[in-house]
Amino acid sequence: MIRNFFNQLKYEYRNLLWHKSRINEIETSAKLFYDNHYESWAVENNSVLYDIQDGHDLDDSPFEILKYWLSNHSKMRHVIVTRNETKDKIVRILKVWQLDDNQKISVVEYQSEKHLKALLTSKYVITNAMIFSDIFVKRSGQIFINTWHGTPLKKMGYAMPGGVMGSWNVIRTLMMADYLIMPNNYTSEIFKRDYRLNGLYTGKIIETGYPRNDVFINRLPQHQLDILNNTTMIGHKRNRIILYAPTWSGDTTKITSNRKELEGYLSVLGKVAKLNHTEIKFKPHPYFKADIDADMRFDAYRLNDAIGTNDLLSEIDVLITDYSSLFFDFLVSGKPIVFFDIKENYKQERGEYIAVSSLPGPYTQDVNKLIALLTNTSVWFNEYHQVYKQFKTEYVSRDDGSATQRVADEIINQPIPKIISKTTVIVNGEDFSDTNFTSTDLVDRLYKEFDVSMAVFESHLLDNWYGQLFFKHVDQIMPVSRVFINKYIKYPKKLEMNLAQIMGRRVTGNKIFNILVITQPEFTKHQQIIITTAKTLIMKKNAKRELWSIKLGFTKSYEELGYQVWQKGTDQVLSDVKNILEKLKN
Repeated sequence: MIRNFFNQLKYEYRNLLWHKSRINEIETSAKLFYDNHYESWAVENNSVLYDIQDGHDLDDSPFEILKYWLSNHSKMRHVIVTRNETKDKIVRILKVWQLDDNQKISVVEYQSEKHLKALLTSKYVITNAMIFSDIFVKRSGQIFINTWHGTPLKKMGYAMPGGVMGSWNVIRTLMMADYLIMPNNYTSEIFKRDYRLNGLYTGKIIETGYPRNDVFINRLPQHQLDILNNTTMIGHKRNRIILYAPTWSGDTTKITSNRKELEGYLSVLGKVAKLNHTEIKFKPHPYFKADIDADMRFDAYRLNDAIGTNDLLSEIDVLITDYSSLFFDFLVSGKPIVFFDIKENYKQERGEYIAVSSLPGPYTQDVNKLIALLTNTSVWFNEYHQVYKQFKTEYVSRDDGSATQRVADEIINQPIPKIISKTTVIVNGEDFSDTNFTSTDLVDRLYKEFDVSMAVFESHLLDNWYGQLFFKHVDQIMPVSRVFINKYIKYPKKLEMNLAQIMGRRVTGNKIFNILVITQPEFTKHQQIIITTAKTLIMKKNAKRELWSIKLGFTKSYEELGYQVWQKGTDQVLSDVKNILEKLKN
């Protein structure tokens, strides 16, 4: 009782400090609130938070887990994150599943204080992508599950153009996951290689099949099937239902212009709609949603957005797509797939892992050929029987209708972290110059014996000179290392130790390294943060840096070759330290 009283006082004090320092910029404000309340509340064992597409949806494998746990774990309480603009949609989805009045479910607005508190206190945090921008830092006692959202056909991570900057948040998010839910071994290997999980990831990769694909085997319950039939004409035997589901081919997170692609989509939809006994529906990539919602010409092809994607896929007759991973899921149905691409520059912009010539269906960029293929589906479908069968075996063999149960039963237990086999080294990435590109040069010398990462400061990358040097040289270390990016925001001038520790864990996805190497003489705020992620320091002498290291619990061991060695705890890596010092000398 007394402890609870003092904990409440501590929380009220922190909350007062928070409200005094609150600023208008929403994301920075949310991060400040999150960090200032990081230890304010205990983790609640029966609470689950669902962040699906950063609060934009309630679908995919996390929603299947939610429904399973509602039926099988009565004590659990479920918190769903929603954006303000998608709250109505999420309420409608809950209504479709007759869950809108369920007392065990609450819906919280993205970046609200309720959201932040749930993010800090939920025992289980489940997402299918990244999570809450760069704010989330998994606390001790929390179990973080990432189901991702598809088998990749498009290049991902460091394999795609712009991969270093485009992947930083994905990498740190994946590194934090206790469980990565993968649909097949092919996807697991891509993630381990192209998101640089190999060598540093300590969680568990579970290849169970996808919970969202259970519906292909088990089918929709009658209530939901009736809603689907009433809103899409599916179930009317006089019509064949075709779904057109193109994806987005870009290599960044912004679209420069959608007009050309939207016009192309409308042209395709209009021509397919003229086929006899056929109804065409349109499932665009989410990046196009705002433009398509505002365009009345798409009205005839719209879907009820309260119906889940795979719920819909389980009932259609033919899928048209380009590079969307939806086609892998659709393989479970055994029905025809046509690959149609209206984007001429796709390979240059993004690239693919699987050649279009080897796909389990015909590929074309000619809309007239597309119409011909749709007219004679039964004729060509048999020609692809063997390759279709091979794709099913390789990519969806685990999708037997019980994936949700396997996943939910696995993650209800406390995970056992995997042991890292190599000494892990993180190199401070601030030392760039025209004559001595120390950081990447050092990485190149270390990677054969150690698992090596680099930590760079985003604000430096935005500097013209520094950024040009970084991107000029980064390709030489991408094949052998990974880059963590410190998105440091403006905090008070004096950086307190506990705040620096949270920020350090945020940068590296909760990873603590055996050794940190700092080759530059100057001491910076970036280093204050990164030093918290290491057990042993190899650094140039600097009085301020020494004081900070002492404050963090490091003890100086010795000096050699102009470098100091500082250690914390009992982590003995002295032979590795001497090895690195030799490489620094060279």
